[in-house]
Amino acid sequence: MSKVGSSLYSRLHGIFKESPIATVKSTKPRSQFKSKKFPSKSKETVASSASGGDLVKSSNEAEGSKLTKKLEKFKRSCESDSFRQVHGLYSAFIRRLREAKKFSMIDQALQYQKKFDDIKSEDFVIRIMLLYGYSGMADHAHKLFDEMPELNCERTVKSFNALLSAYVNSRKLDEAMKAFKELPEMLGITPDLVTYNTMIKALCRKGSMDDILSIFEELETNGFEPDLITFNTLLEEFYRRDLFAEGDRIWDLMKSKNLVPNIRSYNSRMRGLTRNKKFTDAINLMDVMKTEEVSPDVHTYNAFITAYRGDNNLEEAMKWYSEMKEKRLTPDSVTYCLLIPLVCKKGDLDIAVEISEEAIKHKVLSRPNMYKPVIERLMGEGKIDKATQLVKDGKLQSYFRYLPDLSTGKKKTSASPVSSHPMSSSSA
Repeated sequence: MSKVGSSLYSRLHGIFKESPIATVKSTKPRSQFKSKKFPSKSKETVASSASGGDLVKSSNEAEGSKLTKKLEKFKRSCESDSFRQVHGLYSAFIRRLREAKKFSMIDQALQYQKKFDDIKSEDFVIRIMLLYGYSGMADHAHKLFDEMPELNCERTVKSFNALLSAYVNSRKLDEAMKAFKELPEMLGITPDLVTYNTMIKALCRKGSMDDILSIFEELETNGFEPDLITFNTLLEEFYRRDLFAEGDRIWDLMKSKNLVPNIRSYNSRMRGLTRNKKFTDAINLMDVMKTEEVSPDVHTYNAFITAYRGDNNLEEAMKWYSEMKEKRLTPDSVTYCLLIPLVCKKGDLDIAVEISEEAIKHKVLSRPNMYKPVIERLMGEGKIDKATQLVKDGKLQSYFRYLPDLSTGKKKTSASPVSSHPMSSSSA
């Protein structure tokens, strides 16, 4: 590929000028599983006016009481030095509260951390800020960032980058840009490559090519070279918007910088190809990956399963699922959310149950309504015991309160799981 100019900025400008992605919108949804934040008013009305309304209210109150007890247990666990060192324990608990929309409890759990000496560690504060960000509570992350001097915690570019990430993960992109433009000079912080990569990610989501070019120009002016993360962010955006020619030019530009494409690079292109039903090209890309000694991962196979699920092609979806397992890859929640409804709709119920049991065995984090199709079909065919066992094994009681009571075996008053759970409006 011939150079467009002497700098990366000039070369990218040549690509962006031809395809201003701010004006090019993909016709495909960003995700098969994007959940609504809150149930619609119509569903709330149905739930509150239904004969089981009192049961729903009681169930939600019981769930709230249960989470309150879990919060107190979490706080007690935090008293242990070893517990506080395990980020996974924090993220798992905060994720559960986030799914239940218990944002005040999230704040309680994270505010509680200020009592420990760990709060003087920047890395510990960064963990808390990122948890706020993943919960959509970037304002709380910013407040904590502002409080760091009072907490005797050093505030460097690392915590500044965490603040930007919190805004990006909360989808507050304008606020991220404002912080990026104002805070470094105000606080005497010098942005690093992570800073620029975070902002490129934010601006790709906005589709603001002029701003991205400005970031690249500043990046180069300050003596930084883009890395694989930088280019993978761009590749993901171009292929997501089905701009293959431009994406391929970014790919060539990346290789001209002696950066070797990794699995994330290939998966971005794979998702673009399969989404557009270019299966021959996608399979050829698999061959290229083999030649380049890049092993497909679960996301690679999910790209194929997603496309065939959209076509209701169970045979092809199962083919790629089987190959994934042959490669000794563990399917993730996306895999199961794709397959379980499709198998229930087009295939054998026993296979749907088998796949559900496999997901539970692998302790895959379940999404709201992930098991709903198989549970409802079991109930519809009168296989109450099997449905109940699946709910018990998967610890799904909060999603399916209309099943028989697990301790007495008596059937509860009928109440739809869709109207009885705060996350029920989510689609699998």
